[in-house]
Amino acid sequence: EQRAETSRENENKAKAYQHTTHLTIKTKSMALPTAHKYTPVSHNVLDEAVTLDEGFITPISSVDTPPSSAHTYLEVVAPATLPEGYAFEAEVKGETFTVRVPLGGVEEGQKFSVPFSAGSRGYSGAAVPRVSVPVGHWKDGLCCTGCCAYGICHPVLWNSYCCPLALAGQVMSRLKLTWTANEGTSAQALATFRILLGISIAFVVADNILFLYPLYFHEMPKDPYNKYENEQYQEYVMRFGFCRMVLRVIFNLFAVYVVWKTRAYIREKYSIPARCCGECEDCCCSFWCTCCTIGQMARHTADYETYAAICCNDTGLPSHVPNIV
Repeated sequence: EQRAETSRENENKAKAYQHTTHLTIKTKSMALPTAHKYTPVSHNVLDEAVTLDEGFITPISSVDTPPSSAHTYLEVVAPATLPEGYAFEAEVKGETFTVRVPLGGVEEGQKFSVPFSAGSRGYSGAAVPRVSVPVGHWKDGLCCTGCCAYGICHPVLWNSYCCPLALAGQVMSRLKLTWTANEGTSAQALATFRILLGISIAFVVADNILFLYPLYFHEMPKDPYNKYENEQYQEYVMRFGFCRMVLRVIFNLFAVYVVWKTRAYIREKYSIPARCCGECEDCCCSFWCTCCTIGQMARHTADYETYAAICCNDTGLPSHVPNIV
């Protein structure tokens, strides 16, 4: 009986060994895909460690994963009725970016969404357009209908008549123009007002010197009836008068040139058609109505109904006022 029992145990062990060997060979001989390599997986089969060189796990690279940074869209309120393709600047939390009007254009007050690349930095929400400037027409008239629009004590009214070139410098700084009315960088635009103000002060000082010097700093004729002395004195005064006239002509021509180019830039930028004189409108307005033209440009490029005007700073507006569109 012991021998028979021992014989049965040996037979069972032999069968178990054969079955284990068969499973091991079958597992290793399976046709597995070789396109991807994986970390070897160890699995026990009947207490025998069988190591699989490849597995049936889907490779990570084949799974569609979302991009690391998705586009952020911001909602922009159209500051004016604008044609498609028109570009203007907007701000969100101090970040300035360019907004381009979509196909079909937009109406004033219409909301539309634009992609915003700064979304990865945590910005979201609504973008704030910069101060709106009318497109296709001037905000107000050139003379009576516009000059006193904000009252007779408004800084723009007095600057346009007392120091027109300085007011023109403020308008040019808002438009990012240099002191010669050419497009420039923000740093160059910041110096525009100061340069034109300096030119204005230098002109006033030189003009008064040429006017007062022959009257108060030159010896008057001792004998008012001496024809020779009177002729010499008159000639002396005329020389100063001629220099003064040349100075005024140069200064006024420079002022007309700057205002002419600035007005032409505004009309082109905001698609304002000429109403009279054709292409000569900017030149005629700048020459015949210099002060009124500068005042019109100042009112067109600022929202004086919302923000107070300042007589003597770079833009004529408070520092917290956003830039114009």
